[in-house]
Amino acid sequence: MIRFFVLCVVLFSTSALAQNKSDYVELPPSVSLDQSIELLSAYIQRESVSGNEKEAGIFIEDYILGTDLHLRVFSNFSDNYNLAASLYPLSSGKPNVILQSHIDVVPAEDLDIWQHDPYSGYFDGEHIYGRGALDAKGLGIMQLKAVEAFQHDYDTAELPFNITVLFVSSEETGGSEKGARFVMNNFKEELNAVAVLGEGGAGYQNVLQNKPEKVVFGVSIAEKQSLWLQLKIVSNSAGHGAAPSTDYANIQLINSLNNITNRKALLLFNTSTRRMFRRLGRAEGGIRGFFIRNINWSILAPFVRKQIEREPFLSSLLTNTVTVTNIYNPPGPPNQISTSATAVLDCRLVPGTSSKSFIRYIERKLDNDNIKVTVISESPEAPPSRLNKYYRALEDAIAMSYPDAETIPFLFPATSDNSLFRSYGIPSYGLIPAIVTERDINSIHSVNERISLDVLQSGITVYYNYIKELQLKERFSLFGFMDDEEEE
Repeated sequence: MIRFFVLCVVLFSTSALAQNKSDYVELPPSVSLDQSIELLSAYIQRESVSGNEKEAGIFIEDYILGTDLHLRVFSNFSDNYNLAASLYPLSSGKPNVILQSHIDVVPAEDLDIWQHDPYSGYFDGEHIYGRGALDAKGLGIMQLKAVEAFQHDYDTAELPFNITVLFVSSEETGGSEKGARFVMNNFKEELNAVAVLGEGGAGYQNVLQNKPEKVVFGVSIAEKQSLWLQLKIVSNSAGHGAAPSTDYANIQLINSLNNITNRKALLLFNTSTRRMFRRLGRAEGGIRGFFIRNINWSILAPFVRKQIEREPFLSSLLTNTVTVTNIYNPPGPPNQISTSATAVLDCRLVPGTSSKSFIRYIERKLDNDNIKVTVISESPEAPPSRLNKYYRALEDAIAMSYPDAETIPFLFPATSDNSLFRSYGIPSYGLIPAIVTERDINSIHSVNERISLDVLQSGITVYYNYIKELQLKERFSLFGFMDDEEEE
């Protein structure tokens, strides 16, 4: 998972983010903060780089067995360990709201500049350090402790929904065949999911220029589709580097890549981005809010394009992006011209873009029939999730802890397991329900990854209130008609 909500900050403010702490959010009465810290720290200590999730998965399994939640282990292989904890047994058949996170983490590099060992789970009194602290072991512990507390505090005999905390493997490598996709391919009916909450957005201050103190929570309702392509060219023009031909493999590939990287990308507004800008514009207010609210108007196009070109994250929201991530040749001495050259493209497509049509577009731009384009992998195409009662309950839960905050649905510019669930027609929403600082976000996939006590505490509380709001409103029919309401 990339730095998920920094993008919304750079859209509307060029100033640095203030390192504000969240307001104090009181934990549910049955939750011990010390025990939650201890649990997350121990979870981080179980090193679980993608492909080696089992030890950490067994740790979570053992913890669940010590609670009154219902355990389900879907698979228990070293690189394919998936399990769940539920209010009710999955065999109950109740409609199931899934709180999901992933066990696996990316490798820890540059160990000499980590303040603490990346698998120590070190707690300094304010932050817990280690790989996965935010992405996404901290998220999993928030969810697990919230469900455990709700089960303890309320009579769950006849509630309308099951709530399940799902821990999956292989998210960081895009290998959902051994994680979320494996679970859905084999246990979809048993899970009976009606909504999924996973990673994606967060809460920030200094998003609104006119109201910098106002907290804005971004809930991802859609994601860009990932499309990884290999470009390969084989040429007979090889030989000595001192006497190159004009069309050897490397130069052909470089010229074609220049066509791709120098292209003028189209601005692609869709339902998700238009809704996001409308909501942000209303929250901003004034003349600035008017321009944000109507950013997709054609009359504003020259101004909009100029702003987008200055901000890579904003560009990533509104365009199909192509990044050259690898260029290589077969091994050889420095003075030998290789007969083949290969490049890898990481393409991210705005919802509504056909991957097949985009591949044809890439082939046209390359303008070289000698280059073979092959799909390495692609995430599923998935429509945006609707703003239904599961989303509204999340807004209500956030408002209970942050009554003056603004909650805005937005497009996540990367790809997570949420897209997999959306591809099965299950509404999925991404959020760490806490105010997260720029320093903490920048630690994801980097050195000194950490999570603050404020974030951990807020996450547990908002998830707890979400479960309570969802169960009670459904039980007493308080939702009414709440499906994708959006004023123009």
